[in-house]
Amino acid sequence: MEEVIEKLDAELIYTQGFLKSVQGKLANERFVNNAPEAVITSERKKEADALAKINTLKESIAGLR
Repeated sequence: MEEVIEKLDAELIYTQGFLKSVQGKLANERFVNNAPEAVITSERKKEADALAKINTLKESIAGLR
């Protein structure tokens, strides 16, 4: 059981880092102003997916503890 929790924790840390990266891009005015709308939409979807995954991982970890 502890092994599963460790894997979920590692995935959570990775996903949080990924989210921070995506949010950094979206916070960059230059990127937002110069990127095509399709790229911005894609980055916003990545952000939403990462947030959902983080919530799911946190719930899974809490349920196992």
